[in-house]
Amino acid sequence: MKKLYSGLCFIFVFNFLSCSSGKHEKPKLVIMLVVDQLRPDLLTRFDDLYVGGFRWLIDNGIWFTNTHHEHGYTATGPGHAAIGFGQHPGKIGVIGNSFYDRDLKKKVNCVEDPSAKVVGSSHGYARSFSQYNSKGMGDWLKEKYPLSKVISIAGKDRSACMAGGKNPDLPLYYNYHGQFISSDYYVDSLPKWVKNFNEELNISSYADSLWKKSLKNDIYQKYSREDHFEGETDDYLNAVYSPVFPIGFDRDVNPENKIMGRPWFERIILELAKKAIQQESLGADLNPDFLAIGFSAMDWMIHDYGPYSQEVMDACIKLDKYLNSFIEYVDKIVGLNNVLFVLTSDHGGLPLPEYIKKNGGQAGRINKKHLQEALQWIDEECEEKFSRKVYHRDGANFFLDMNTIKKLGVDPQIIYDMVSKYLTEVEGIDRVIIKEQILNSSDNDRITKRLKNMIHNHKSPEIFPIVNSGYLYRGPYGTSHGTPYDYDTHVPLIFSRKQFRAVQKNSSHATVDIASTIAKYLDISVPDYADGVPIDF
Repeated sequence: MKKLYSGLCFIFVFNFLSCSSGKHEKPKLVIMLVVDQLRPDLLTRFDDLYVGGFRWLIDNGIWFTNTHHEHGYTATGPGHAAIGFGQHPGKIGVIGNSFYDRDLKKKVNCVEDPSAKVVGSSHGYARSFSQYNSKGMGDWLKEKYPLSKVISIAGKDRSACMAGGKNPDLPLYYNYHGQFISSDYYVDSLPKWVKNFNEELNISSYADSLWKKSLKNDIYQKYSREDHFEGETDDYLNAVYSPVFPIGFDRDVNPENKIMGRPWFERIILELAKKAIQQESLGADLNPDFLAIGFSAMDWMIHDYGPYSQEVMDACIKLDKYLNSFIEYVDKIVGLNNVLFVLTSDHGGLPLPEYIKKNGGQAGRINKKHLQEALQWIDEECEEKFSRKVYHRDGANFFLDMNTIKKLGVDPQIIYDMVSKYLTEVEGIDRVIIKEQILNSSDNDRITKRLKNMIHNHKSPEIFPIVNSGYLYRGPYGTSHGTPYDYDTHVPLIFSRKQFRAVQKNSSHATVDIASTIAKYLDISVPDYADGVPIDF
């Protein structure tokens, strides 16, 4: 009996140690998948239809179902800054995809770099993260493991230039002219494998392609709304409004400019990612590598058709298939035991207002004419009252000239009240936000905290409006995002490995936790300036 007891103890200890060491074994490659505007319900609503990559990621993933972007302006730039840098975008200074720069006195792109030159083409824009003084997960990785590689691939330039940190080895983004490019901030020339990929890409060959449904029609009717739905964008054979399948390119449209509005672009992105893994030998040694992949086309399609459309449902089904091929390739080249996948999104999004109203909800589109009238009244009253300009206005964002205001002895509250009086008369404008009041507020509600995390003390406008829940500026077709409300902040967060089994956890987390979590998993110290905290799983 004593020998049997000893033997059982040995087996128990052996199994415990084996499981523990497997759980904490560092991956050789981390692949972060950021699907632009992927609401969590785009995974849950089609769960029993997924048989490919989404299926694998979910079945082998730990899903934190209560994850939000905890900043107030939910857009691609701020979202990728939160994910890639583990810091709230306001603190870094990424206050939008583009924004008015009060020092330069002009509007700038969030990854604008006037000193850089395009690498890989005569078309496109040179982009980088050079205007910000911060480091991200990719930089933390290379500080700990100098031989590690960090590569970031996306359709959008801001996605590629933020997901990999400030100084990735190679960010690649699409130039809307049939090529993937970079800038000389990062590299002097594109690697030969990227040049070859561009030469073989031939986006023009998609001119005759038709986007057709992947499944039988009755399945779409069960899982999504009717195909022809008022409010969807119709950009194909649209002499008569008919936003329905099949969808192609009109004869006068160059596919190179519009390919990112079709699901095939996500397949192209994954083919480029395969080349990166193979040609750069990612995951081939004990220095962990990081590959960030941004699926920018999903955002374009959801903007056009809304998350409950048959088009977006089909785009998700196709991406599930494309991801399956990619994961099988990763298994062949690297081995899935050696890879950690992270699936998330840069923001959520609002369903079409027409769809919300049809289902009994409150929603709408801001009347552009009414908004412009209100802004004009503000401009005219201010000039009449103060005899000079006391602010620069970028859309409905007011950048006050505090020096002039002080010289005139004007109480800024007078301007705040004037802006609020007119803008809140516009249907769909909830209230006007005063930067100073938000920064000094002790309120602990989620909206206030999100607004505070979005504000940069110098860069942000002194006054800006936020819309009512369910309202958006875009019109008359399509949908958008950008608010501090849960439908825009709620995103999936799944950590997947071959060794994991499907688990869902409802604990509250923020997207700034992602970088810190990956860092901890790779035994990298999380810097004190990071806003995120590592998630245990």
